Amino acid sequence: MPKDLLASYFNRPLTPLRFLKLLAVLAAVFALCRWWPEPAPPVRPVILLINHYPMTEADKQFYRQANPYGFLLGLPARENLDPRVLRQELNEVLGRTDFVFFIDQEGGPVNRIKQFDPSFPAPAPAVFGKMARQDRKQAAREVYAYGLRVGKFLKDLTVDVVFAPLAETTPQGNSPHKGRYFSDDVEIVKELSDAYARGLADGGVVPCYKHAVGASASSSDPHYERQVVALTQAEIRQRLLPPFAGSNQWPFLMTAHALYTAIDPEDVSTYSKQFYHFVREELQFDGWIVPDALNMEASAQRRFVSEGAQMNAALEAGADLVIPLFNLDADPSWMLDQIKQISRKHIRQFHRKLRRNPPLASR
Repeated sequence: MPKDLLASYFNRPLTPLRFLKLLAVLAAVFALCRWWPEPAPPVRPVILLINHYPMTEADKQFYRQANPYGFLLGLPARENLDPRVLRQELNEVLGRTDFVFFIDQEGGPVNRIKQFDPSFPAPAPAVFGKMARQDRKQAAREVYAYGLRVGKFLKDLTVDVVFAPLAETTPQGNSPHKGRYFSDDVEIVKELSDAYARGLADGGVVPCYKHAVGASASSSDPHYERQVVALTQAEIRQRLLPPFAGSNQWPFLMTAHALYTAIDPEDVSTYSKQFYHFVREELQFDGWIVPDALNMEASAQRRFVSEGAQMNAALEAGADLVIPLFNLDADPSWMLDQIKQISRKHIRQFHRKLRRNPPLASR
C-alpha cells in the first residue's frame, strides 16, 4: 500500500506548486542532516598527557575527539597547573565528569608533588628500606604515614590513582635510579609496598603497584634499551612475584616492558598473551592492567608501523588501558589519527569491562 501511494504521487504531473513543495522537503532534510548533532566519540582505553597548559583550542579539540579514559598528571612539571581547575576545564571540554586523574608519586627522584608544593617532604623509597634493615616494623609505620600524607594531599587535588608503590626489588648493576626502590630484600619490599599502598588508600586515593612482575634481574634501563629477564618461572615466583601479592586488593596494576624468556620467549610482556595470563593467574588479579608508557625503548616500539598499531597490539594481548605518551610537541591531528586506530573491538571490550567491573565505582 505505501509503495502504491508513492508511485501514484510521483507519477502525477510536476506542477510549479508541487516542485516548490519538493524543494522545501529536500531543504528540510538537508538542514536536518547538516545540523543534527554529531554523536560523541566513544571513551577510549587510553591515558593521555596534558600537552600544553593553558590548553590551546587545538588541544581541546584533540581531547574532545580522543575522549580518553583518563590523564597522567605531573609530566611535564607545571607550577601553574592546579588539577582542581584542570578538572573543571576538562569537564567542559569532554562533556563528562568520569575521567580519571593518574599520577606517579614514589618519593625521592620520582616526586610529582613538588610542582604543587615544593616544601612537601618526599623521602626516597630507599630511605625506608635502609630503615627496615634496622627496624622493619618502624619502617612500615613510617612509610604508611608517608603514604597517608601523600594520599590526603593528592585527594585534595582531585587525583584518583597513584602509580605506586614501586614493588620491584632493587635492580642489579649500577643503576642510577636505585633510590626509587625500597630494597633488594624481597620480604622488605613486600612489607613496605603494602604499607605504602594502605597509606595511600586511607588518604583517599587508589594505589597501583608497579611494574609487575618486576625486571630487577635485568640491569638495563627500560627507557633506552630492551630488558631481558632470563629467570625460570620458579625463580620468577620466588624472586619477583612476592612483593606484588597484595596488588589484587586494588583495581589497577602497572606492568613492566620486559622479555620474560620462561613465560614467552618471543614477545615483550606488553604484547604477550602468555604474560598477561601468567600475571592474572599468579596474582589472582582480575582488575585493570596498564602497561608502562609505550614510548620506552624496552616496549619494542620500533617494530610497529605506527603508535596506533602499537596500542592495538597491547590491547589485543591483554592490556586494559594504554599510555601512548606522545611527544609534547606532537601535532594534535596526528595524535588523533593514532588514537582513532584503536579498533572498535577493543573499545567494545573496554566498555563491557567498564560496565561489569568499574574500577572506581566505590569512590
